[in-house]
Amino acid sequence: MGDDIFTGPILSPVGGRTDKHHITVPANSYVVPADVVSAVPGAEGNTLAGHKVLEQMFNKGPYGSAASGPYGTKKRAGGGLVQKEGVDIIAAGGEYVIPPEAVAKLGDGDIKRGHAILDAFVKKIRAENVKTLKKLPGPARK
Repeated sequence: MGDDIFTGPILSPVGGRTDKHHITVPANSYVVPADVVSAVPGAEGNTLAGHKVLEQMFNKGPYGSAASGPYGTKKRAGGGLVQKEGVDIIAAGGEYVIPPEAVAKLGDGDIKRGHAILDAFVKKIRAENVKTLKKLPGPARK
């Protein structure tokens, strides 16, 4: 599929849930679904704001400085961290690819634990979003 290894936000005018983008991601990456990206705290339903929140979580150091260690991105190709191993996927616009180093760090060095933590994060964000949406009034009627 792609020659470049990609991590980070998948910016696209093509809507989420479409799975139209053929990209190569590092093995053991984690893809945050587009609906979760726009629902993370601070995003307020905005995908670009959600990407910014996730960039701060996984690719920035304190106070927005350049990160060092696993969250650092010294070399980039196609918008993401360069890895030796790639996995071809078909992704949707609005999704966010978390690099495997960040997943492992989240799991205290255990990639499987990091994936489990991120799975729980996705489920929690979705549940909170559904709860919020249920509280909103319906469309205005004339």
